[in-house]
Amino acid sequence: MALVVLAVLAAGCSPAGDPERTDDADPDAIGERLEMVAEGASFVEDEGCFGVDLVGLEDDDVRCGRVEVPLEAAEPDGEQIDLAVAVLDPDAADGDRPLLVLGGGPGEVMVETALTEPVVQRSYQTGRPTIVVDQRGVGHSRPALDCPDIDDDALQGTADEDLEIMLEQVADCRDGLTDEGIDLGAFHHRANAIDVHAVRAALGHDEIDLRGTSYGTHVALHAAALDPDRVGALVLSSPIDPTGNYLQAAAGGFQRALDRVAVLCAADETCAREIGDLDQALTEAVERLDDEPVEVTVAPSDGEETTLTVTPSTFLSGLFSLFYLPDGAFVLPALIDRARDGDVEQLAELQVRIQQQLEEAIAVGMHLSMVCTAEGAHFDVDAALEGVTSQVLVDHWFEHGMTGGAATQRTCETWAVDAEVAAGQIELPRDVPALVVTGGFDHVTPPELGEAVADGLSTAHLVEVPIFGHGPLEGTDLLADGCGRQLVSEFLADPQRAPDTACLDRLPPYQPLTELPQAPL
Repeated sequence: MALVVLAVLAAGCSPAGDPERTDDADPDAIGERLEMVAEGASFVEDEGCFGVDLVGLEDDDVRCGRVEVPLEAAEPDGEQIDLAVAVLDPDAADGDRPLLVLGGGPGEVMVETALTEPVVQRSYQTGRPTIVVDQRGVGHSRPALDCPDIDDDALQGTADEDLEIMLEQVADCRDGLTDEGIDLGAFHHRANAIDVHAVRAALGHDEIDLRGTSYGTHVALHAAALDPDRVGALVLSSPIDPTGNYLQAAAGGFQRALDRVAVLCAADETCAREIGDLDQALTEAVERLDDEPVEVTVAPSDGEETTLTVTPSTFLSGLFSLFYLPDGAFVLPALIDRARDGDVEQLAELQVRIQQQLEEAIAVGMHLSMVCTAEGAHFDVDAALEGVTSQVLVDHWFEHGMTGGAATQRTCETWAVDAEVAAGQIELPRDVPALVVTGGFDHVTPPELGEAVADGLSTAHLVEVPIFGHGPLEGTDLLADGCGRQLVSEFLADPQRAPDTACLDRLPPYQPLTELPQAPL
């Protein structure tokens, strides 16, 4: 499943339905829909918190429930679906606006994570209530657009063979969901943004602050643009620029991240001496695997052994996944150097672990619907390829690999939903202040996207965390003893004033490693 998720994130898809169906409703009509949905929203308590066993929380620390919303905002009295909502610290600081947190992906499971992961709970602590939402189609929201039968373990042939297997699995999932009567085309960006205001109103709040990571920033910006008077401030980690087709802009993110590591390796005496030209080392590793793929047996945390055939495309997908780890960019030179010598065991172990986490964290059906009803339906492969300069990436990753443009086009054709939202035509909420945090090694939402968002807002505090990849605010909180939490709290206390970033000095400097550390990544 993870390869499908990364494919869509990295590249996008071509028109699967009729692009002329794009919903370009005028702002007044959309505003009327939003108001009707918000007025009709109500919160129904779930004292059992969806059957989840709380970890790190007492019963008084959280309030759980469901908010019923119309499947289609234009039909408020039509078919209804529900959103799972958890409010952490519900009684904290009554005078402050609550903070509503939006997951990435698209399709990231949020509620169960917030109820069971103390590290995540601490990262959300700002002295005010924190609202966590499973977006439509995700997690404990109903219906959930899960695709459990999309299985990476079946993908062990060539890139072309694996693509055909994966497309069959995608088609089976689509058929299964539609046979249940689910309209996959009703899961799109605008619906997500309207849902935010339904949750706000259902919980009785006139105004909220929004926090998002990756795709969550897209929803936050869209929701704030729909009703800026109801959103006090935005916290954006690894932001997406919704005024352009972010999938095309992000397609070169992997190339940019690799290039940055190569430049820093060349500037480091040890890395330059031990590895030499990192681009050349990468080419040699890919050529070796192209001639002789390596079979690796991995025993991940669940105890079930997985045999992975490492081909050029799976190897590059593993490097892509590596940038999700806070220290991934540090060890990338060492892993490429080892692969050049035929040793890919540790990278394969990391790849399987990351894929396991993605399988648990992403509702892939919702992911496909969100992308293929918008940016994917307007995706230009040639424009995206302008950001991919390495022939190795073009041949084995973008063009033919499971995380490439051609694979993603066919995935969206198979998912077969019509375009509903015009890509790049979502306005920024210009007068809503924002904290914009980017990662120097971000391979999915490059820093340039965050800079573009900041430039389009009248008050934006732009912070780049140079050593991190995707999700820098979360990594900063982990590795700098609550620094991310401090930045968010200071900003929300006074959104017009830039937060003090001195705590970032506690982060270690970037050091390209030529030998892998003993401690697990």
